[in-house]
Amino acid sequence: MQQWWMKGACYLWIILTCLFSNGAIAMAGSPPHCPYLPIDIDKHGKQPFQNPPDVRAVDGKIDTTFTVQFSDGKTAILGGCPLKLRTYDGKLVGPTLRVSQGDVINLMLKNRLPEETPDEVQRQFDQESQSAYLDTMPASFNTTNVHYHGMHVSPVGNSDNVLLTIPPQSDFLYEVKVPMDHPIGSYWYHAHAHGSTAIQVGSGMAGALIVEDDPDTIPAALHAANVNEKVFVLQTILYNRQGELNNITSLFPGPSDPTPENCEKQDAMDTWNCSHRRITINGQIVPVITMKRGEVQRWRLIDTAFRESIFFAVEAHDLHEIALDGNYLGRVDTWKAGTPIELQSGYRSDVLIKASDKPGEYRILDKAASSDKSLRQINEPENLLAILRVTDEIDEMALPTSEEMAALAPFGDTNLKDEAVGVQEVVFRLGQDAKGKKNYFQVNYRAFNPSHVRQLELEAVDMWSLTTVGDSVAIPNPIPPTPHVFHIHVNPFQWERSGPDGKPQMVWKDTLLVKGPTVTNVYTKYHDYIGKYVLHCHILDHEDLGMMEVLDVVNTPIVQSH
Repeated sequence: MQQWWMKGACYLWIILTCLFSNGAIAMAGSPPHCPYLPIDIDKHGKQPFQNPPDVRAVDGKIDTTFTVQFSDGKTAILGGCPLKLRTYDGKLVGPTLRVSQGDVINLMLKNRLPEETPDEVQRQFDQESQSAYLDTMPASFNTTNVHYHGMHVSPVGNSDNVLLTIPPQSDFLYEVKVPMDHPIGSYWYHAHAHGSTAIQVGSGMAGALIVEDDPDTIPAALHAANVNEKVFVLQTILYNRQGELNNITSLFPGPSDPTPENCEKQDAMDTWNCSHRRITINGQIVPVITMKRGEVQRWRLIDTAFRESIFFAVEAHDLHEIALDGNYLGRVDTWKAGTPIELQSGYRSDVLIKASDKPGEYRILDKAASSDKSLRQINEPENLLAILRVTDEIDEMALPTSEEMAALAPFGDTNLKDEAVGVQEVVFRLGQDAKGKKNYFQVNYRAFNPSHVRQLELEAVDMWSLTTVGDSVAIPNPIPPTPHVFHIHVNPFQWERSGPDGKPQMVWKDTLLVKGPTVTNVYTKYHDYIGKYVLHCHILDHEDLGMMEVLDVVNTPIVQSH
């Protein structure tokens, strides 16, 4: 009898242990548990798609306030898990800012994150300094600012100045003046204080910023598609078993083969590869979009992930691409069903979707990708992002033609390749020391330091030569040249890609995947604005750990040294 009781007690203990570890039972006063297990999308997803809330300009200006604060687990819930993450206004996605050309964004940023003690700041610094050779002390995790990604606006003062740091318990008023001739399109904003960027964006501190169409100057078919447009803020919100994100090493890639054994063995369960967290859209898991047969909608795709390749596709539906990184193509590029649009961290793509004439449900996918295409350099499985539900109702709508879209190209038929005179080089270097303990995150073999500045001349046109390198063969187990994501502020650049027909075409972008050791050339002009801004790798932990450089556009001729 005693033996039976002891055996029963043992079984009970095992059951209770499993329940506690998976968050089914929470001890009084203990933090909530968010297990590293697959999320039940039938239980925690498949709700109607919701655009983020809009903040619209009125009488030529936006007057709004963002409060940077930890989310409340009672209202910020993802996959059944209460979250305590750094956010704008306690939400898992920021509101969509909508402006027109010539408007002003007056944004009061109130940093209400708690002040950190010197010991807390030191522990954060140790996380970064033990992982990388830093050249300057980065901001603490509760220090922030705002970057207006892709916007052609001033980089100085209280405009798009990412060299500012807004400490906890302080306020800062941004005034961003949008030029009258600013390209119309999809942009975004996000936290960008050096040292805390990855932690904050990885918690959801990002949102869409849209420079809106003039309804009187766009094709009627595009105007109709805009009526029910969808904003896709694609996110990789990462959190540990307590629903928090406080460790920059969690943002590292994790094992390339994320089996349970490898994840446990490498103590990497809280990295994206091992955590079973899902790509979200506007803070939603697998939302459902409803369309009528023949209806056309504009979808604005924004990859805000800290490190994620998304190969976006919709079953049985063509993707009619009309803009890249905020800039209208001046045509309609139709990627046939089954051919995904590639999104890397920071990319945007505007597409028109014409719903099938067959009612039913169609999967919206992040298609499977091989390691040579993935930013993480692993074979990535197919992911379900959302569901398109086509109803029996009919609303037959037209797509705009390329001829109708031609007038919307912001720079006409400009070809900077023919105008470029100077050459600028960017070598992204990710390497390691001889012991394999620390890494180098560098631009042109130097880690970020605000006092190291590259000067550029206003209105000059340059070719930028981009590549990546790894370790020399002298290093044991050398790191090979790895992919990095080049992003430069203020001015977009031209790049040659293969269009849907396989022919080369010049497109305008501000963010681009660079694969070493080959060299990628892009072309840009430093137009309108003088002052300091940055280029960096948009794998955000790479930027935090040193892969960034300050640029200074000056209004005087630059004498080249020989």
